[in-house]
Amino acid sequence: MWLIGSEAQARTINKLAKVFTARTGTQVQCEAVAWGEAHSKYLTAVAGGVQPDIGTLGLTWGAEFGRLGALVDLRQAFPEEVTAVQGETFPGLWGSIEQDGHAYGVPFDLTLQVLYYRTDLIPRPPQTWGELAQLLERLGQEHRRMIIDWGNLSWIGYAPFLWQAGGDFYTEAKTHATLDTPQAVKAIEFFRDLYTRYGVPKTAIPIEQGMRTGEFPLAISGNWKIVSLTVGVPELAGRWTIGLLPAGPTGRRTAFLGGRIVGVFAKSPHQQEAWQFIRYLFDPAVQLELYKSALETQDAYLPPNMTTWNQLPMEPALKTVLQQQAQEAKGPPAVVGWNESTHLLETAIQRVIFRGADPKAELAQVSDAMDRERETLARR
Repeated sequence: MWLIGSEAQARTINKLAKVFTARTGTQVQCEAVAWGEAHSKYLTAVAGGVQPDIGTLGLTWGAEFGRLGALVDLRQAFPEEVTAVQGETFPGLWGSIEQDGHAYGVPFDLTLQVLYYRTDLIPRPPQTWGELAQLLERLGQEHRRMIIDWGNLSWIGYAPFLWQAGGDFYTEAKTHATLDTPQAVKAIEFFRDLYTRYGVPKTAIPIEQGMRTGEFPLAISGNWKIVSLTVGVPELAGRWTIGLLPAGPTGRRTAFLGGRIVGVFAKSPHQQEAWQFIRYLFDPAVQLELYKSALETQDAYLPPNMTTWNQLPMEPALKTVLQQQAQEAKGPPAVVGWNESTHLLETAIQRVIFRGADPKAELAQVSDAMDRERETLARR
């Protein structure tokens, strides 16, 4: 098994695998692969025919490597078990995994956007876009601002506003890009205003620093900051918490989620055993051990199995918010050409924010370019 992540987590999996080996007789060896080299390493392995039996991949990589014939279609190979896994998993993950009825992986873990705030400076978090704007007006008068920590000036930061406004990147059938819509324009205009009107920094400012000084008592960031704030800023204990993202015009609070999937490589001679180990890793008790081990190294991925959450050693108030937000969250689309198109959207977003470019025209151009990219790759 290749694990994209830390050596510490690979050691944990090797330790947990001993129980699996005792039960089944199947030996397991897990090796860590750094995020920065993982994609190229997998491409090289596929081209050279030297692949692992199991691999964790980025959330949308299943569609890409599945199209190359490198991964087993688990939906076809193990239909009943995959359906069972899906029923136990936070639903927003599957839009990033499954394409045209094919699933080349199942969720391994997830990461999640939430709203962080200083409770001594913001007694009640904003519930809507309108309340967020009003709060930012007040904070500005106090020389305080908000940070967008995960997704700053990027498509990841734009995504939740797009969904909350009722838009999306592609049609439901994923046959056409849909950024040329009034909903998409409304979302990018609000996202722009956060920077140009309400002073969200265009440069990276650590949430720990911003929360500590109180200059940035409000932030949108990933769930892993719970650990870093707890450990890194102990003097703020009891003076910060998390909340759901503010609801957009649709009433939705949709957040962005990320994470890893795990799949079986098509050239593995041990596909049945590999799938058995994946099912073992999905067991709530095993996921609980993975989570506990990750906390020790501040490698704070969250378990995708909803049953596991009943046992998580986490402050109840934080757990409630994370569970609710995970139920109303989405990941990037599992569409051929999406990964190749994100830089186009990123450029358009930054042109709107930095140069005052027309949002409608920029998004229309990006939408057309995304369709061309998808059609070009689909023909290969």
